[in-house]
Amino acid sequence: MDQIVATFGIDWKILLIQVLNFSVLWYLLWRFLYQPVTTLIESRRAQIIEGVANAERASTALKDSQAKKAEILTAASLEAEQLVAQARASAQAREVTLMQEAQEKYNRMLREAELKGEEIQRTALRESRDEMARLIVLGVEKTLTPPTSVS
Repeated sequence: MDQIVATFGIDWKILLIQVLNFSVLWYLLWRFLYQPVTTLIESRRAQIIEGVANAERASTALKDSQAKKAEILTAASLEAEQLVAQARASAQAREVTLMQEAQEKYNRMLREAELKGEEIQRTALRESRDEMARLIVLGVEKTLTPPTSVS
């Protein structure tokens, strides 16, 4: 073994100092570089995992909100259709009522016009009888009165 040590020129003191230097360097690198880097990597990994989980929750929440939106729109559409149908039914009922009222008013006005026409006809007939009677009386008076001589 001494021969190997002499051949390679190994000095135990220098080897021991180099081992000591390597150990100190290894400790310093491990303490001030490796641990902070691994801590940083672990915290980043945790942040990434949390970010992925948040993204999945957000995606799920988005799908849920889109489903609720579609549900609300469907319900609103059905409600709007019902309101339109009710409005149409109400308008048709109102139209029937208005048509009946208009028909009744027309019939009433027609009866009143017929009654007025009959009244006018009776009045005209009465007036023409009276006029005829007066004319007959005048005609009879002229016929019964002697003609006056004109001198």
